[in-house]
Amino acid sequence: MTFAATYAEAGVEIRHKARKIIRSGVTPPDQWTSISGGEKRAATALLAIVERDEAVLIDDGVRLTHERAARLPASLAAAIGLPPLVPLSVTLGFDGKMTDRDGRIRARWYDDGLATVRPKRTGCIVEWCQDRQGRLSPQLFTLIEAVDAYNATDGQETEWRIEAWMPVQTALVAATGERVDADSYISHLTLYQAGSLSLDVRAGKDGPDFAPIPMGRDRASGPTDGDAPVPDDDGSGDPASVDRPPDENTAALLPRDLQAVFLQQFRKEEATPPAYVLGRGEFMVVDPELRTALDVVRNKRRAPRSEREDFVRNPWAAFSQALARKPKSPSEPNLEEAENVEDNAELSSSLLVETAQYAERVIGLGVWQKPDIPWLKAPGGQWLPERFPVTIGETVVTLDERSTAVLKETWTAAVAAGESKIVHEGATLETAKVGDTLRSLGIVVDEPEGESPDGPNYTQDDTGDGPNAGFEEATATSPDPLSQIPDPSEPPVAPDRQVLLIHQNFEGVDYEIAYPRRAPDETVDFPKHLTRSEPKPHQCEGFAWLSAAWKVGWPGVLLADDMGLGKTFQSLAFLAWLRAENLKKGSSRLPVLVVAPTALLRNWIEEADRHLMPNALGERVDAFGSALSRLRTKSGDGWSDEDSLDVARMRRADWVLTTYETLAQHHRAFARTAFSAAIFDEAQKIKNPGTVNTQAAKAMNVDFCLMMTGTPIENRLADLWCIVDRAVPGYLGALKDFSKAYEDVTEDRLGELKAKLDGPDVSTPPLMLRRMKEDILSALPERRRISLPAEMPPAQAAAYGTALREAMEGERSHGAMLKAIHAFRGLSLHPDGVADLDPFDAGAVATWIGRSARVSEAVKALDEIAERGEKALVFLEDLAMQSAFARAMATRYNLKKEPGIINGNVPGEKRLAIVDAFQTGPAGFDLLVLSPKAAGVGLTITAANHVIHLSRWWNPAVEDQCNDRCYRIGQNKQVTIYIPQAIHPAFKDASFDLTLDKLLERKRSLSHAMLRSPVEDGDVAALFGGVIRPINRVV
Repeated sequence: MTFAATYAEAGVEIRHKARKIIRSGVTPPDQWTSISGGEKRAATALLAIVERDEAVLIDDGVRLTHERAARLPASLAAAIGLPPLVPLSVTLGFDGKMTDRDGRIRARWYDDGLATVRPKRTGCIVEWCQDRQGRLSPQLFTLIEAVDAYNATDGQETEWRIEAWMPVQTALVAATGERVDADSYISHLTLYQAGSLSLDVRAGKDGPDFAPIPMGRDRASGPTDGDAPVPDDDGSGDPASVDRPPDENTAALLPRDLQAVFLQQFRKEEATPPAYVLGRGEFMVVDPELRTALDVVRNKRRAPRSEREDFVRNPWAAFSQALARKPKSPSEPNLEEAENVEDNAELSSSLLVETAQYAERVIGLGVWQKPDIPWLKAPGGQWLPERFPVTIGETVVTLDERSTAVLKETWTAAVAAGESKIVHEGATLETAKVGDTLRSLGIVVDEPEGESPDGPNYTQDDTGDGPNAGFEEATATSPDPLSQIPDPSEPPVAPDRQVLLIHQNFEGVDYEIAYPRRAPDETVDFPKHLTRSEPKPHQCEGFAWLSAAWKVGWPGVLLADDMGLGKTFQSLAFLAWLRAENLKKGSSRLPVLVVAPTALLRNWIEEADRHLMPNALGERVDAFGSALSRLRTKSGDGWSDEDSLDVARMRRADWVLTTYETLAQHHRAFARTAFSAAIFDEAQKIKNPGTVNTQAAKAMNVDFCLMMTGTPIENRLADLWCIVDRAVPGYLGALKDFSKAYEDVTEDRLGELKAKLDGPDVSTPPLMLRRMKEDILSALPERRRISLPAEMPPAQAAAYGTALREAMEGERSHGAMLKAIHAFRGLSLHPDGVADLDPFDAGAVATWIGRSARVSEAVKALDEIAERGEKALVFLEDLAMQSAFARAMATRYNLKKEPGIINGNVPGEKRLAIVDAFQTGPAGFDLLVLSPKAAGVGLTITAANHVIHLSRWWNPAVEDQCNDRCYRIGQNKQVTIYIPQAIHPAFKDASFDLTLDKLLERKRSLSHAMLRSPVEDGDVAALFGGVIRPINRVV
C-alpha cells in the first residue's frame, strides 16, 4: 500500500493505492482511518487537514491547493508521494522600470552547478531535465506566483502595474534566505501608496492631540451608525457589512520607523507634497484628495482646544468643507460651497479610517476625584476585615483592631499636646489627616475641648474600646462606616493623578452603546478542532450561548455560573473560536484582554495549555508580575501616562493578561489598544462604582465584553448594576434610578429584574447565564453538610454570658450592636484567643482545644479525617488564630511540616505555590488554613474533600465560595462540609452560632432562588435580636 500524488492546475491530488493479491485498487478516504503501519500517520494528517477545511475530498482521494501543498512538512510530503524541495536557485531581473507599461520581471533558474535550466511549472511542482521534479517552498511559490501575476499586467496603466507590483515586493521580503537573488533595482525599491488616513488620538491636559497615520486605499470606511439601541434580531441585512473599526497600529501603511520619519516631515511642512521620500529607495505617494485631508489635520492640530475637540468628534465635516473649497480641476470653477460639501461627503468618508482608539465612553482627561454618590445605599453590615489598608496623606497604613486602637490613642494625645505630626509604626503622619481618616472610618475619637466630630453622622465614644465602637445607625444617606474601608485590591490614588474620565451613568444614562448584528444567526458547534479536552454538555451550551450573543450583537454578557462549572474552559473555547472566525474572515487583528486577580492568571495560562490546541489563541503577552517590567517604557521628551507601557507590543499580541490593579495603574496606556474581546474574571472586583479599578475597566475599548463571576451580587444589588454597566452600558438604566427602584425590593421587582437579564425576548440570547452545580453536574460526587453542635465548656459559657449581659444593658445603635456581635463571635470561637498558648507543647494544645466547644468539634472532625488519610481545608478569619491553630495541629498530628496558611498577607504567587504543594503532595492526611475572603476565590484545591468552617462570614456567598474551592469539576471524592457550633448551656437555640446559621440558610435559599442581595440592612439587628431575646428569661 502506498500514497501517490498527481498534479494539475487545480491542485495536488493524493490517493491511497492498496496492493491486493488479485488486483490493486484505490482506498476511499472514508476508509483511511483503518490504514495501519507506517502510512497511518500520513492518513491521519491528511484527514486533519480536510477537517480544518484546508483541503477537499474528491471521489477517491484528497485535493490540496498548490499553496497548501507547498506548506506541507518534508516528512508528510515524502509520505504522500510529493517530491522534495527543488535544489534550484532563481535570479530576478527587471527589463525597464516598474511603472512602464512594458516593464517585465525576468526569472532565471540555475541548478547546483550554476547551469541554466528552463523548468516547467505546474503550481508548486517544478520539472526540469525531463526526469527531475521538485517542490517549491511556500515563500518561493508565493514569489513566483506574484511575478507571473505582475507580468500578466503588461500593457496596462501605471496604477494597475503599481498595484500588481506590491505582492512581488511583499513576497521578496518573505523570501529572504531563500535561494533568490534580485538585481539592485528590484532589491532596493519600496513604494507605498497612501490613499487614506487614521488619527492617533491622545488625551492631554490641554485637550486632545492627534497625529495622522497613513493607510492604504482599501482601509477607509465612513462614519458608523450609532443609533441601534438593541440587538437586531430579525435577521435582516448583511451582518458581514457591519465593519468594526480596525486598530490603526495593525492597519497602518508604514512601519513604525518610517511612520516616525513621515511625522517629522509632516510637522515641519506648511503643505502636503505629492510624495514623501522616507529613505533610500523608500517612497510614499499621496493621493491628491488625501493631501487635502492631511492639510486639514495639520491646521487642526494648531487650533484652540474646543476646535480640536469638535474635529476629533467629527473629522468628516472638516474634510468635506476643505474638499468643497478645492476645484475639481484647474479649469473648473468652484461650486457653491454648500453644494460642494454635500457632493464631497462620500469622498471625505473614504479618506478617513475610523480606527479603534479610545472607547466612545471616554470623554477626556482630568484629576481623579472619588465620585460623590450620597444616594447609593451602603452594603448591609459586615464583619470588620481582619486587616485593611488606608491611605493617610500619601502613606498607606495597614490597620487591624489593635493597631487602630493604638493609632486612635496616639492621635488623641497629639491633639491634646498640639503636635502637628505623629509617628505610627515607623511612619510619620500629619495629625490632622489621621483625624480625617479615623472620622471617615466612623471611629469616634476624643476631640479637643470645645470641639466636636466633623458632621452630624458620628456619635461620641466614651469607652474608647477600639474600631468597632461609636458607629451611628446607618441610613441610605449615612453610609455604613465599614463601607468606607478601602478595598485592599484598590491601588492607592496619588494626589492630582490624571485619569481618563468616562460617562458614568450615575445620575442619568449618559452613555449607551450600539450593537448591530455581527454574523448570521446560525448554530455554531463547540470548536472541538481547537480544543484538546472533551466538553461537558453544559459547557457546550455555555459556548453556544456565548457565540450566539456575540453574533446577535450584544456588546457584552454576564456568565454567572456557580463556581466549579468550568467557566474558564467555556470562555477559552469561545476566544479560540472567535480568533479563528476573525482570521477566516480576514478581520482586523485585534488582541483579547483577560483581566483577573493575580492568583487566577496563571490558572488561565495553565488551562489554555491544557484545554486548547497549540497556538489556538496565538501570541500571549503577560502584563503582570515580573513580566510587566518588559512592557514598561522609559520616560523622555513628550512622555505621558499614555506611553507608560509598550502599546504597540500589546497591539501586536493575540491575547494580553493583566490584573485589575495593573489595569488601573496603567489604564491610560491600555485604553489606547482596541480589543476584540475582554474577559473580566471574578468581575465582582469592579462591583463598586466609586473606585479607580471600576473606572479603568469601563474606560477600555472593547468590542465584546465577557463578565465572569459566580457571585454577581456580593453585598448589594448595585453590585449587579455596576457589572452589567460594563457589559452593556445603560441596559439597567442610571444607577440612581436603579438604586431607588430596588431600595426596598419586593419579590415581584426582583422577578422583573431577573426577567430583564434572562433576555429581552425569546429570539435574543439572554444577557446573563447563571446555572447552579446541583442542577447541572449530576456526575459530581455527593456533598454533605454536617452541623457539629457542642455545649460550651464552663469558662467559655461564662465569658459569653458576660458579653451578652453587657450587650443587653448597652445601646441599640448600629455600631453598638455590631460591636456586640463581634464579641459574641470571638468568644464563640475561643474565650482565650491565643493567649498563653504554647502550640509546640502537646499538653498545652490539648488544654487549649478543650476550652472551646467550636475548636473541640473541629478537631474531632480532623481526627476522623486523619484516620481516613484524607485532606481538609479549615477556614478561619483571625490572623493570630490561624498561625496558632496551624502550629497546634502540626503538634497534635505530628506533621512533617506546619500546614500552609493563605490569607490577605500572602502574595498571589506564593498562594499558588502553597496550593500546588498541597495538590501534588503525597497521599495521606494534610490540611490548609485559609481566610474566607482571601482564599475564597481563584483557587482550585480538589485534593481536599473536607471543609471545616471554624469561623463563618455572615455573607452566604462568601461561604459558598469557600466550599467550592474543592467541590468543583475535578473532584472525585465525596465532599463533607463541617459547621462546628458552640452552644451556650442556658441560651440554647439563641446562641450566636445557631442564630447565625439560621440567618445564613434563609439568605442562601433566597439568593439562589432570586437575585437577592446576600447582605441586607436588617442583618445586624436581626442577628443581634436573635441572640439577646432570651436574656430576660434566663439572667
